[in-house]
Amino acid sequence: MIKVENFKYRNIIDDTNIVINPGLNFLYGPNGTGKSTFLDCIANILNNYDGNITGNENIVYLNQSLYFSMRLKVKDFVQFVFTLDNITPYKKQFFRKASFYNLESFFENIWNKEVAVLSGGERRKLFFITISFLDREWYVFDEPFAGVDEEGKKQMLSIFNHLLSQDRSIIFTSHEILGFSEQHHVNIYEFSNKSIIKSNEKKFIKTTALT
Repeated sequence: MIKVENFKYRNIIDDTNIVINPGLNFLYGPNGTGKSTFLDCIANILNNYDGNITGNENIVYLNQSLYFSMRLKVKDFVQFVFTLDNITPYKKQFFRKASFYNLESFFENIWNKEVAVLSGGERRKLFFITISFLDREWYVFDEPFAGVDEEGKKQMLSIFNHLLSQDRSIIFTSHEILGFSEQHHVNIYEFSNKSIIKSNEKKFIKTTALT
């Protein structure tokens, strides 16, 4: 679990105490309430906060803006990410994982393209899927579904469900009502009045038989 104690960040988030349990965790709140800032703190990108965050040692984080040259080809981006994680041979390992989700043709079509020429939805899928292929205890995503078409969302949710079936845990934000496999309980946290609270409100999600 990730434990957040006496957490404060500037004038954005005040005294907050929550426990984020293993499993699927959804953070909801309007723009400007501190969702991205909170995820940056969980992922150790920001550490100038007050309080303590523990249990976040084994984590990978996809924020809304990856900083690298958009002139890189897709294959070079994948190589860069996998090499940082000591995954070799990177192409064989990547396509082995892609085939599990029937994504081989998608990546074959974009493999030699520059990231800059991909559509916004294609870029989001590329970043999401590449990060999801790394082996971590926690996966953290900030608005992963933004700009992705319905078919892409289904593919991404399928990856969510597979990660959960492997006893991995997920934290994500979204402005959309999303469908999740009915066997997965969703923990919901709301950003309200400069604080974060656990919520029983179910209007933000819908349960489906998605696998």
